[in-house]
Amino acid sequence: MRPRVHALLLLYALALASAAGVAVLALGLPLAARRPLTPAALAPLAGAVAAVVLALGFVLLSSGLGRPIERLLDAAARLGRSGRGEGLPLLGEPGGLAFSRAAVAFERLAGALGDERERLAAKVEELTAANRALAQTRESLLRSEKLATVGRLASGLAHEVGNPLGAVAGYVELARARLPPDPHPDLVDALGRIAAAADRIDRTVRDLLDFARPAPPLLGPIDLAAAVDAALRLARVQARFKRVEVSVELPELPRVKADEHHLAQVLLNLFLNAGDAMGGAGWVRITGRSEGGRVLLSVADGGPGIPEADLPRIFDPFFTTKEPGQGTGLGLALSHRIMETFGGEIAARNAPGTGAVFELALRAAGPTAGA
Repeated sequence: MRPRVHALLLLYALALASAAGVAVLALGLPLAARRPLTPAALAPLAGAVAAVVLALGFVLLSSGLGRPIERLLDAAARLGRSGRGEGLPLLGEPGGLAFSRAAVAFERLAGALGDERERLAAKVEELTAANRALAQTRESLLRSEKLATVGRLASGLAHEVGNPLGAVAGYVELARARLPPDPHPDLVDALGRIAAAADRIDRTVRDLLDFARPAPPLLGPIDLAAAVDAALRLARVQARFKRVEVSVELPELPRVKADEHHLAQVLLNLFLNAGDAMGGAGWVRITGRSEGGRVLLSVADGGPGIPEADLPRIFDPFFTTKEPGQGTGLGLALSHRIMETFGGEIAARNAPGTGAVFELALRAAGPTAGA
């Protein structure tokens, strides 16, 4: 019953009580005058008394039964909204004993429904995690298959290109050695261009060989801050990174399990890619933290970021966002492969208000560096 029902019952009971009071008053006057009462005179008095009793019964009924029923309805509404029906204070109220068994049954039902909702939510979360793990496993298998295919192709291509390339480089050096004392400038320029092109092809061939047959890593406890500093020194001597402002925020971190040479290769690649993305001028922010047995390193830049459509392919072999002729598309693929040999991970994303963010996750190898 709702408050409006209570109000109507109380109004009805008060009306009956008022009528009964008038009747009692009317019959009380003859009594006050000590007139003899006849059965005909007693009949209205009996009716008035019955009306008063009936009114009081309505009041008690509405108070003793209406409130528990209203609480039960409110609890049912809460159960429908949230799946929880706790808070049924029926047993301690007047008239509540009549509803005690119903209240207990209702609370049991609400508890069972709540437990079932929790079990269902746990199952949904478990299935979501399983699907996520399956998707990651599938992606890893596809990448491994793709890398194996590309590795075989790269190995054959590197050998086929490497041999004639060595001959070209040798003939260029021979031609330079036989130049007259005052050579024609165009000839000198042509030989220089040939040598530069051959050197670029040689770097690509070496990248292909590294990608096809990566050297087994020599894992050891590496000071990550020292590795970052060494890679920055190598990057700063190159023109595309000289005007980049670098901020390093690395607290005392545990040493990491990595190969020092390969880790420097990954870091240098990230730094130079950031310099290329910003046109040689901008900022790079390097931060790190320790989390759950891993050390996380973040490299963020102030460039334009990576197109969202390219993010899923950013670590694929031969995929590059650079202009044709400016990149082989092997740097990030090789970095990804190196991180896998460490038992670590590398991921890329775009941060709001900044450019690209590359995050390395490395296994902690022991105590804090320098301890």
